Amino acid sequence: MTRDISIRERLPNDAAWILGISCTAHTIVSLLYQEVGADAHAYWRAWQGPMYTTGPGTVDAYLYSPAFAQVIWPLAQLPWPAFATIVILGLGLLLAWLLRPLTWRWAVPLWLAGLPEITTGNIFIVMAAVAVLGFRHPAAWALPALTKIAPAVGPIWFLVRREWHALLTTVIATVAVALASFALSPELWGQWFTFLANHLAESTGPIGTPLLPPAVWRIPVGVALVVWGAAGNRRWTVPVAMLLCTPVLWLGSFALLAAIPRLRVSQGQTALPRLLESQPGQASTPGWLTLARRTG
Repeated sequence: MTRDISIRERLPNDAAWILGISCTAHTIVSLLYQEVGADAHAYWRAWQGPMYTTGPGTVDAYLYSPAFAQVIWPLAQLPWPAFATIVILGLGLLLAWLLRPLTWRWAVPLWLAGLPEITTGNIFIVMAAVAVLGFRHPAAWALPALTKIAPAVGPIWFLVRREWHALLTTVIATVAVALASFALSPELWGQWFTFLANHLAESTGPIGTPLLPPAVWRIPVGVALVVWGAAGNRRWTVPVAMLLCTPVLWLGSFALLAAIPRLRVSQGQTALPRLLESQPGQASTPGWLTLARRTG
């Protein structure tokens, strides 16, 4: 027999549903003004003209290292609709995998909350997967190190915990990929370094995040958080630190937090903090939906 649920108990899950529905509505409205895969289009288009001529925050701006463009080069030879379809479907499935440890009443609204990131085709969901896989496969940290750079906090974790093999693996993998890429296109690396130097102030400023401190203030907090987390073996701090260290934040950046359920399960914990988990006898239906059924 199901007991009545207090507002306090159902509030977190109701908030998750409100967030998911709001992000879905935001995505639908956004797609009226921009095409699907707006960020992915910059990756697809990178080889079709000068790679580093468009600054951060502008349409089709490619900001990552030449290594990333070279890795996706075979995929970028496809027509744009095929490229976009593969990227968007892949991100949707990857987010579902990250949220799989959760029950449906949490996984569904949180997946919907990831729609802005899925439909733009950015790499935050992939970086969330790196936060999960990087503990077992440290070479995965080469991806954030050669794209968004600042969120690559994995080596800090390994350094604090004196996991020298993992730290060395991360460094060797990143350097090896960078050197192979440089050997193929040394001129592009020169252009990228010049591009980074010219736009450093923009990438550390409050672009798109007027209510948040600029990255130059957030990054030290993120580094401190991952140091604290490593000292106490709190893996969930890694994606939070990655979020804080992300130079340019927007709604889709919060998809990094999708790594937390799998990180908690990997340490033998419940997928959500205890205060958010279902209590014995608690109904699995969101409070707002239960209320709608009763009044309907």
